[in-house]
Amino acid sequence: MLKKQTFLLFLIYLPFFGFSQQTTIDIGQELKALNKFSLQIIESDNDEQKIAANTNFRNTLVAILENNSSFETDFSSVEKMSVLKENNLKIYNWVLPYQNGTYEYFAFLQIKLANNTLKVVELSDKSAEIEKPENKILTPKNWFGALYYTLIYEEKLGKSYYTVLGWDGNNLLTNKKIIDVFEIDINGNVKIGAAIFKMEKKTQRRVIFEYGKEYSMSLKFDEENKRIVFDYLVPASSKLKDVYEYYGPSLDTFDALVLEKGKWSYLPSVKVQNEKNKKDKNWNDPLK
Repeated sequence: MLKKQTFLLFLIYLPFFGFSQQTTIDIGQELKALNKFSLQIIESDNDEQKIAANTNFRNTLVAILENNSSFETDFSSVEKMSVLKENNLKIYNWVLPYQNGTYEYFAFLQIKLANNTLKVVELSDKSAEIEKPENKILTPKNWFGALYYTLIYEEKLGKSYYTVLGWDGNNLLTNKKIIDVFEIDINGNVKIGAAIFKMEKKTQRRVIFEYGKEYSMSLKFDEENKRIVFDYLVPASSKLKDVYEYYGPSLDTFDALVLEKGKWSYLPSVKVQNEKNKKDKNWNDPLK
């Protein structure tokens, strides 16, 4: 099984940085440059060009994040970056797809502290090195990378918890969907993963689903009912158990995680109406 590549950027990464002074830039022009580099990361013909574009993208984003106004800035013009915001957390997240079919993920967390100052924390994708990730508490320097598309903040879970739903292209045979959680204290210190997912047989620190490339899996937050709803995955044959390239969603069967006593608790076979739609296939490979 192919593992995700890692590469060394030209700058030394720090786990976080603060803003001692504001720089003067034209954010509109910087956003245009950011969008140009984001497209180059996806569309360039070789890895060398993709890596160079990724370095330019990161440097441009850092310049923007050095301005306090960035927390309220609209980044929707940047086509190939996921930007999510809830309560006091904003996530900037993107992916570098390599020519061999593997992926590397990048993210910055922008945290608004009680005194209205901002703290920015950079995440470093170490997915290929993390064994049994469902049970690990991770750090920004040791992140199970993904491309997040939903950020959930529910005070019933605890004021310091932010739940995320994400996609991982994994390898040539399978994709993954991920439910993870950021625990952020009053000083902006970050832990990734927490024992708040009560599954069928055990409590986990994150939930990972793996399924075949040819399938699409629905994993969504049902805002109205405050639950995370997802397809029930099954192998094409009982003989193919644990061979995940042959796993796909069963027909019209959904499970869920519901908020219960400060945890996400597993609930099988929930009734869902009109939950699937044509756009679900976009999250089989969001780069398309």
